[in-house]
Amino acid sequence: MDLQWQRQVELWQRLLDRDAACQTICRVGGDRLQLEQQDGRALLTVSRTLADSFLATALQRLLVFLSPEASNGLPLRAWIGQGRLWLIVTMPRETPAEDWYAMSQRLTELLDRASRDGHGLGQ
Repeated sequence: MDLQWQRQVELWQRLLDRDAACQTICRVGGDRLQLEQQDGRALLTVSRTLADSFLATALQRLLVFLSPEASNGLPLRAWIGQGRLWLIVTMPRETPAEDWYAMSQRLTELLDRASRDGHGLGQ
């Protein structure tokens, strides 16, 4: 891991109000936030555990919200797996940690909207 990436990860953690022990997978409330480096770009993933009976409905709701405006034109991908609703985005190269944080917040808001009244576990 290069030094510039490490510094960006540390800033992202501070913005999330998490310590370094969180590394690149953090728990925020009932959500799991994951940050990965892929070909010099930040890959942000947020997932939330929901009741099995509500996962398909939540995914359908989430897909309705995935417009270009929802993510400043960046493609969002959503799926169900391991009893969780997942949402992922790949940030452009050279995107600062402050933008990673803002996008993490936006992804969480989208999951909130999709899982509202959804019999969530851990919410």
